[in-house]
Amino acid sequence: MRADNQIAFDRRRLLKASGLLPLAALAAPSLAACGDSGSAGGHLTAWGVVSFTKEGDRLVADQMQEWGDANGFTVEYSAVPGSNYPAKLATAVEAGSLPDVVMLEDTQPIYYGGQGHLADITDLFTELKGQGGGMFDTLSPYVAVPAGTYAVPMESNLTVMYARTDLIEKVTGQRTPPATLDELEAIARAAQTPPDTYGIGLPLGKSVDGNTVLSIIYADGGTLVDEQGNPAVDNDGTVSALTRIQRWWRDQLIPPDAPSSDDAWNNQVFQSKRAVFVFNAPSIYGWLQENDPDLMANTAQAPLPAGKAGSVQSANCWSWGVSAKSPNLGQAKDLIRYIMAPDRVEQVYEKVAGRWYPVYRDLTTAPYWRERAAFSTFPQIIDNARTNWYPATASAELLTRLTSVTDSFVPLQMAVDVTVQGMSPEQAAKRGQEQMEQLFA
Repeated sequence: MRADNQIAFDRRRLLKASGLLPLAALAAPSLAACGDSGSAGGHLTAWGVVSFTKEGDRLVADQMQEWGDANGFTVEYSAVPGSNYPAKLATAVEAGSLPDVVMLEDTQPIYYGGQGHLADITDLFTELKGQGGGMFDTLSPYVAVPAGTYAVPMESNLTVMYARTDLIEKVTGQRTPPATLDELEAIARAAQTPPDTYGIGLPLGKSVDGNTVLSIIYADGGTLVDEQGNPAVDNDGTVSALTRIQRWWRDQLIPPDAPSSDDAWNNQVFQSKRAVFVFNAPSIYGWLQENDPDLMANTAQAPLPAGKAGSVQSANCWSWGVSAKSPNLGQAKDLIRYIMAPDRVEQVYEKVAGRWYPVYRDLTTAPYWRERAAFSTFPQIIDNARTNWYPATASAELLTRLTSVTDSFVPLQMAVDVTVQGMSPEQAAKRGQEQMEQLFA
């Protein structure tokens, strides 16, 4: 990483060079700042990941504008495609030009906070986590370690299974989603009609969604680390999962364009009826609700199926952090405080139409969620979700190392090795182990 004094970029040049177009660049009246102390008047930049709904992204920008109008600040919010986000974030860190407020995924707060790039906002997190009936406890380890708290969870990020119940019914006579991976595979084989429809829309491209493979590894008993937090991906569970994935690819249950997939791919293959099953965040639900009521009526949103080790659910969070170099630290924290008020963030959740699920427990019983049975299992999934560092105990050092593993797509690469590259599952697991050991070192 280059030294900061070698970097000549300022924020606007970085935004332009990165191709980030602001959703809102808003002139605000010169009013006294509220909340945390700091100078009145100025400019705040914020980055986030697209929500897959323009209305949701716009509302985030509008709420930031409301805060700016009341506090004499120009607020510039940019929504970035998820497939580009890790690289742009890393570029900004290297340039010493993180935006004032930045959205972070999974363990990125610990990763970048531990390196000194994010401000410790323990006070803000302590204040906000008690709102709305309290935040889900399982989300805290993604933003807080004994050394500090580097972000505030802004949504619960679940992975669920989407299933075509009409095609399931043709095979089984019932519209019930499979409870196990074995059942899923059997139905996928019988229901698919390639090249029009494939059984399992598993992404194999280098994108955030590519690490969906971890859900299958965990279900079959695989882990990334051992109890001491050492690399331990080369195990029987991982080999079993990679054997499954290799069989799915060999038998053409996975679409042939999966290796070139981006973060929108698994959404698109399901929405275009090219897949019987996909594993994804709840973004598909929102699209179906707005665009295809017929497909919506024939779709189930269900917990992840069980593998050899049982049903292992996946949930983490996207969160808001503050640059350690922000000249307006107090205002950046106050902006997060404003947009994370339960009533405001619920408005965003509803605009995003399910892609972002509440972090506050009380919001899960709001009319929007109560009226949608497809989300009834989500609180239980979050409470029972398994972390990437299982069975170890979280620490800043371990989470930093694991973030480098997922950001380097090590789990995905093992799946690519057994599919596109034709390696044996044992070879791929061994290579994954070696890559993890190098990254940990």
